[in-house]
Amino acid sequence: MDFLPEEIIRYIYDFVPSNVKCYLSAKNYKKYNKSHLKYLNNVVCGYHLTLNKKFTFDTFIRRIIKNDYYYIFNFFLKDNHKRWCKNKKKKRFKQFEYKSKLIFYSLYCVECKANKCLELIKNHSL
Repeated sequence: MDFLPEEIIRYIYDFVPSNVKCYLSAKNYKKYNKSHLKYLNNVVCGYHLTLNKKFTFDTFIRRIIKNDYYYIFNFFLKDNHKRWCKNKKKKRFKQFEYKSKLIFYSLYCVECKANKCLELIKNHSL
């Protein structure tokens, strides 16, 4: 890529899908995170992959927490904070029941040692 002219790089960049562009930089993630969420809902979540178990949005969020991708988690926290706080259905994980998904995610942050994600939850809840 260092040897290609700028015009060719820009031309190739136009063909890269927006759900891939969002992972190239923080600026791109701000710009393309909505299209990435649509991509997740339409293509990745569910039985669309040839996996034996269902890949859900919750699985995606847990993977973000496990890897401590706090920048990406911040976007999802802002969008879903109210819904995660007043979850009517109790979340069950490892023989424990949690009143809301936000409590579950905060304890999952502690378990995975995702300190930056935990700080975001604490700051956002105040």
